Amino acid sequence: MEMVNIIGGGIGGLTMANALQREGIDFKLFEQAAQITEVGAAIGLSKAALDILERYDLRTEIISAGYETRNFHIADKNLKNFRITSTQSPVTIIHRSKLVDILVSRLPKEKIQLNTKLTSIRNETEFSELNFSNGLKLESGCTVIADGIQSISRNQIFPGIKTRFAGQAIWRGITTINWPEQYSNTYTEIWSNTKRFLFVPMDSTSIFWLAIKNAAISGKDNPDTICQELVQEYHNFHPFVKELLLNSSNFIRNDLADLGTRKRKWYQHKMVFIGDAIHATTPNLAQGGCQAIEDAYCLSVLMKKSRNDFPQIFPTFQKLREKKVSYIVNTSWRFGKIAQNPISSRLAKYIFKYTPDNAIIKLEKKLNDLSYIGR
Repeated sequence: MEMVNIIGGGIGGLTMANALQREGIDFKLFEQAAQITEVGAAIGLSKAALDILERYDLRTEIISAGYETRNFHIADKNLKNFRITSTQSPVTIIHRSKLVDILVSRLPKEKIQLNTKLTSIRNETEFSELNFSNGLKLESGCTVIADGIQSISRNQIFPGIKTRFAGQAIWRGITTINWPEQYSNTYTEIWSNTKRFLFVPMDSTSIFWLAIKNAAISGKDNPDTICQELVQEYHNFHPFVKELLLNSSNFIRNDLADLGTRKRKWYQHKMVFIGDAIHATTPNLAQGGCQAIEDAYCLSVLMKKSRNDFPQIFPTFQKLREKKVSYIVNTSWRFGKIAQNPISSRLAKYIFKYTPDNAIIKLEKKLNDLSYIGR
């Protein structure tokens, strides 16, 4: 099997490295930063992602470092629940940096090259010439691109793929707080007109929260005033929301965006894209990181089975993964649009309130299904 060069040291790239290592396939991972870390707050890992990570002997450590949640509540601005659901399989909430540390800990240091930013690509039929900011030039017989929604590589190889913005901004934060017992093992999402606020315990003393509202693209925050600005935005929500905001010290802002589902190739010659680099999704189903993990697993299985037959491996990989990914991207996009519209959100509240449990169970099973990979 050709040496596999992985571009990007995020969750997708690191899972790919662990997957290849388990399959006995040689690899090298290139990361532009001086150290591998994850900018962000927390991530939810569903059953499918945890089942995959168990294959790499990572599940127990991840669950120990995270917090299990089984209940899903949708509430109004006064924290009065209008939908209470229990999941069939628990979701593990873990700080992104902890997950990254665990993924890195299983990889040989010599297989990771830091301070190495990919700047340009010359993609040929038999190899890809990779050029890095530190002067390194590499001919790669197999390249896996996992460098996120703003992928430099994708913009060079597939410049026609454009980011689709939802017209919404999301703020993430973590609050150290002695939270009430009623929120134990529970994910709570508050809906009020064009605003949402979500929170879930990360451990016994901290809560991960998200605030979402309609906003202009590429908005910037003043770090000295953003806390009070969000407190004002959510002033008519339950006092617990204000408490969470006031006790947070770090506010991370992003535009809600994806890459849509317009038909496109996920590969060219001996280069293939995974995760947000090719099928980024909005976070409404909490599936972005999970789908990158699933990509890595599926691709590594095919590489082990078919060795260097890339003309078969890459199209098969896309064929196996595309249907599920497109469903998630589209469902998440529609969910966000409905929830952020003052008229449709009222109707959605009614629908969610009376949706039978078996419909929720069906969605959960669909998200956690790995049978299509055939292993």
